[in-house]
Amino acid sequence: MKISDARELYFSLKTIFLHIDDYEKAFLSQYDLTIPRFFILEHIHENPGISYKELSVRLLCTKGNTTRVVGSMLEDGFVVRKTNSGDRRSFHLYLTKKGDSLFKEVSRDYDQYIHRLMSKFDEDQLLNYIDVSNLIENTLKPK
Repeated sequence: MKISDARELYFSLKTIFLHIDDYEKAFLSQYDLTIPRFFILEHIHENPGISYKELSVRLLCTKGNTTRVVGSMLEDGFVVRKTNSGDRRSFHLYLTKKGDSLFKEVSRDYDQYIHRLMSKFDEDQLLNYIDVSNLIENTLKPK
């Protein structure tokens, strides 16, 4: 592979990410959510009782950053934390009724949003992009 080809692919992937990020920020702002807050809602919804540490791993960020964002979500009444009975220094996170309702509403609309965005591609293109995307992700993710 030529360096120029690698560079072109790299910057194309970065540009795609930035476009998706911009679309996502605009979409989620309708619900007064940021990207991290939405994915925190999603991960807690899918994994009730998740720890800060596991949530940080899933979000690909530091525990300190996760703690800060979750703290604001605790204040807003979207999340509750319960002390781990086996280790009083750690907590398990759960959605409140308010957080669960918001997640279900946004998630439904988010799925429709993704479908509209991706419907610009035909099925063969999507399957090809999925194969290539999986290959890139599996090659680049830390071992």
